Amino acid sequence: MSDRAWDRKTQQLIERLHKGAELETGLARGPYGIGGAICGRYECRYCGQDLVARNLSPTSPRRAHFSHQSSEECPASRGRRSRTDLEDQLVVDLRDALVRAWPGVPVDVVLVRDPEAGDEGASAASGQPPAIVVRGTEQTLVVEHVPTLPGVDRIRARQRAVRARFGPGAAHVWFLAKDPMQFARCGTLQVKPRGLDKAVHTTIAPTAEQLAVIAASGGVYWLDGQQVHVPYGVHDFVHTPEKGEDWNFRDWRRDWHKDWRISHPLPAPDATRWGLVPLSLHQLTRTKATFSLREAHEVMQGLEDVQRARWRRRRADARELHTSRQARPAPPPPTPAPSPPRPAVPQARNDAPKAAQREKPSPPPAPAGADVPDAGTQAPAPPTASAQPSVGHDVQPGGPAIPPLPRHPPLLPAALPDGAEPGRRRGLRTVLRQLLRGKQK
Repeated sequence: MSDRAWDRKTQQLIERLHKGAELETGLARGPYGIGGAICGRYECRYCGQDLVARNLSPTSPRRAHFSHQSSEECPASRGRRSRTDLEDQLVVDLRDALVRAWPGVPVDVVLVRDPEAGDEGASAASGQPPAIVVRGTEQTLVVEHVPTLPGVDRIRARQRAVRARFGPGAAHVWFLAKDPMQFARCGTLQVKPRGLDKAVHTTIAPTAEQLAVIAASGGVYWLDGQQVHVPYGVHDFVHTPEKGEDWNFRDWRRDWHKDWRISHPLPAPDATRWGLVPLSLHQLTRTKATFSLREAHEVMQGLEDVQRARWRRRRADARELHTSRQARPAPPPPTPAPSPPRPAVPQARNDAPKAAQREKPSPPPAPAGADVPDAGTQAPAPPTASAQPSVGHDVQPGGPAIPPLPRHPPLLPAALPDGAEPGRRRGLRTVLRQLLRGKQK
């Protein structure tokens, strides 16, 4: 028993068979096969075999359902059925979100086949995912929502099938599930678009399949719950020093020679990586029957305006650095000649008067007969300059002072004994001999 089937007549997905639906009972054969061959109208989504619609009558006591002709279980493996259910559920969930965002707009889940590849009547179980077709008044929008992109050849064939069936003006976009491995590979990008606050954008390395979608003029976005990521191109490069510039900064600007530029609204094929502008699904579906990328494009344009201002600032700093390093250093100021050292002035000590008083010689004793003043009488004043003796012509006034007389007269040498020679050392024997001679005399 199967609940999901392809309607080969309308090329749409039948999610559940209901009683009273505008469907035919049984196989409902018709020219639905390759080249108009007669086959059943209903096809199993898992194995591709014909299905039989049963119990469609409103009076039937059993519920309506599809079954294989042999009334046996589907021969597809459990893994294939699980994978197919996951792919279909992604499409159905996005279809329901678009129906709520665009009420009254026809939104269908269809199977798009490439007539040039000969798969016009191919089986729905061939691995071809379903697509969401939004038929707006001005444009038809074909939306693919798959976990991973098919091969490059399948993407190109899918693009040709969309243009062949819905016209060259149809918009073809792909919504991918967020791949944690791809999102964690290139890190983040610190940005500050003009007029907006600082933000952190995720960057990824695009795959060959994602580049093929862009090359076919399609759009590729990532859907993570209610958040959509819109890509732009990030081109990493190194500034080439021009004449009069020096990029060898040695402070916090040491990495300024490494820079990047942006390509938008679609990433250029030679982009080093892709930056992702985060938007909500509500922002993307503001315009009825089509996706509005106005806010994402404003962010991209703001990044381009900021990057040009950033380049001008960095080049101006590089020119200023070159000028400062090439300028000839100013000569050093002249060094003043050293002044001659001043003679050291001995510091006067407090005990100097006492020492001078101790060293002052006492006057010699007065000769006999001289008048000695009494203790009660006043001593005569010292003679004045007029009373001083005259100075001879040979003596210059102000000459060296005459040293004072010693306090004690020098001791006179004792008389030498008879026969002793001055300056000669006398021994003990000599002294005794001289004493004996004196007694004999």
